[in-house]
Amino acid sequence: MIYYLIGLFLLLNLNDLNKENEKQAEINQTPSLVVGIMVDQMRPEYIYRFWNHLGENGFKRLVNGGFTFTNTHFNYMPTSTGPGHASVWAGSTPAVHGVMGNSWYVRELNRSINVIEIPEFEAVGGTEETDGAKGPGNMLTTTVGDELRLHTNNRSRVIGISRKDRGAILPAGHTGDAYWYDGETGNFITSTYYRNELPDWLVDFNDLRLPAEYLSEPWETLYPIATYIESREDDNTYEGLIRGQEAPVFPHDLPYLMRDHGHNYGLLNSTPFSDKHLMRLAIAAIEGEQLGHGDVTDILAISFSAIDAVGHRYGPASKEIQDAFIRLDSYLGTLLDYLEENFGKENFLVFLTSDHGGLHVPEYLADQKIPSKRINFADYVPELRQYITDKYGQDFIIAGGAYELFFDRDYIESQGLNLGEVQKDIARYLLRFEGVAGALAAETLITTEFTRGIPKIVQEGFNKKRSGDVMIWLEPMKYPSGGTTGTGHGSPWVYDTHAPMHWYGAGVPHGRSAARTYITDIASTVATFLNSPFPSGNTGNPLNDYMKR
Repeated sequence: MIYYLIGLFLLLNLNDLNKENEKQAEINQTPSLVVGIMVDQMRPEYIYRFWNHLGENGFKRLVNGGFTFTNTHFNYMPTSTGPGHASVWAGSTPAVHGVMGNSWYVRELNRSINVIEIPEFEAVGGTEETDGAKGPGNMLTTTVGDELRLHTNNRSRVIGISRKDRGAILPAGHTGDAYWYDGETGNFITSTYYRNELPDWLVDFNDLRLPAEYLSEPWETLYPIATYIESREDDNTYEGLIRGQEAPVFPHDLPYLMRDHGHNYGLLNSTPFSDKHLMRLAIAAIEGEQLGHGDVTDILAISFSAIDAVGHRYGPASKEIQDAFIRLDSYLGTLLDYLEENFGKENFLVFLTSDHGGLHVPEYLADQKIPSKRINFADYVPELRQYITDKYGQDFIIAGGAYELFFDRDYIESQGLNLGEVQKDIARYLLRFEGVAGALAAETLITTEFTRGIPKIVQEGFNKKRSGDVMIWLEPMKYPSGGTTGTGHGSPWVYDTHAPMHWYGAGVPHGRSAARTYITDIASTVATFLNSPFPSGNTGNPLNDYMKR
């Protein structure tokens, strides 16, 4: 009997040891490839609104076979492309990573700079006139890719690709490679920040001349337009025109427009086929760089931006946005099919999100009896300048717009004025203008810590060294524009801050959560999957435990 008990004891201990070893192996196992997908200006409800038109292999695969967070938000303003891409990959807000917009005013230069403007670099793959002074140097923190490369002694490869330069550069971080589309040549290019020559696989891809193929036929709806009952009538007054068009309706005659545009391949950017082009580039990059085939994890960051271009011109209720999204679904399905066939679901990790949402066309909302209006901030400037001149002796606004104002601080100091009090005075005065919901002085944002509401969102988008003297936000559904068609984004309101978040692949169960999460949580979640350090300025929280539950 005693021998039986000893044997049973040893067997139980051995089972426990095996279970512990299996658990440790599971913890140490990381995916071979991470594919981070951004869909520029994607509203999360597009998936469900257009559900009956989607295939089984794209967005439905993410929803039915992956994990979905339905209550994900951007926790700062302005909600635009530059900050969106930086915040997702750096795991922090503009208050930390310093990317406050697609461009911003720099006092020392007395002008605005582009978010990816870095002097002394040249374009690689474009023409002599192509602007190549581009890189990630204005981002103050590392990305999850930067930390992964440091973690693996640069053995991991990190590549960012996009139609937009900033959509490729910011996700690639400081240590990766980035390639973006050049409309003049129809090529994907880079800059000497990264390398002096394009890699052979990209030269071969550019030689396919795919933009010429895509622009050789009209853009017609993928399915009969009569079945697109989820969007408004095609011919309406809310939508903008591509130069050369007489009406914003299907079919869009791309061959004719190419001739009107002087055969400039930038026209591709106004169509959903720019996303198809990028999908094919993603597969070429995986194969050309042999991503996911080494002994450490690689990262491919993809930023699809056709939805943004189409959304700006036609709006979220248009037949164009519906067709562009249905087509994107098919491109996504092709990419996911490729990953499953070549890696197996257990060996890759995909996340999909957006860089911001978008407002319905204000005139469309107004016609639906929903209070909405365009607010041209330039109309307010003369009165504001006159107020400042009358009270302080001189107009001291040196730059700004609908979201922030910059003051001549030297003049304010020379008059013996208290800068903080002046900022607060102007912030209060701005509230008299129609459509202005609020304004906060820089002094207030520096000395006060907000914990909730719009002031918290404004503060997360405020960088103490780079931002202006007064931060401004408009009322819901008030859009800062002097136009009459199309729409945009940038506000702190839910139609701009609500974002999709889908996870699929290695270690991701099927599930769904309505817990409030933030776009800044993505980077640390990826890092946790990879057992890699968090980005240097990370303020988000890993969501891995939500998926385990």
